[in-house]
Amino acid sequence: MKKTLIVYHSRSGHTERVAEALARRLDADLEEIRIVQPLGGIAGYAMCAIEAIAGLTPALRPMHRDPAAYELVVIGTPVWFWSVASPVRSWLEAHPLKRRVAFFCTMGGSGAQRVFAAMRELAKHKPVATLPLLEAQVDGQLDRRLDAFVHELQGGGRRRPAAPRHSQVHAPA
Repeated sequence: MKKTLIVYHSRSGHTERVAEALARRLDADLEEIRIVQPLGGIAGYAMCAIEAIAGLTPALRPMHRDPAAYELVVIGTPVWFWSVASPVRSWLEAHPLKRRVAFFCTMGGSGAQRVFAAMRELAKHKPVATLPLLEAQVDGQLDRRLDAFVHELQGGGRRRPAAPRHSQVHAPA
């Protein structure tokens, strides 16, 4: 069984850039979520908005990898109008995940918490880690943020039980 699969959708290239960098760091397989009939320009942007706001699920092109064959599936989405990108919603609805999951998102401003909550509901699993990234961070602070995320994915974020504390009793002087 291969250890990690990264699946993502990207319209502007920001999410793709993060997915590719994660795949290199994790020695992971990479799979792009692609819709059957993509639209470019203003019409495509408007369709993305409508689909995201309405929670629609566009038809997807066939995938090459089976997420059930991996120990960890990392799912990446752009934030569209404070929502999960509709192709990612389609993928999550079509692929019941039985393994560990982690999420990342790229965004212009805000919406990560709402997106991660929706992804958790769609995946029916609590993620082992999440990574929200502003587009400016993708362009500037990506390495540091990715290193911390990878560390968490590899178990570095687990809390160890606290060592027992021994209280010192002082006798009155």
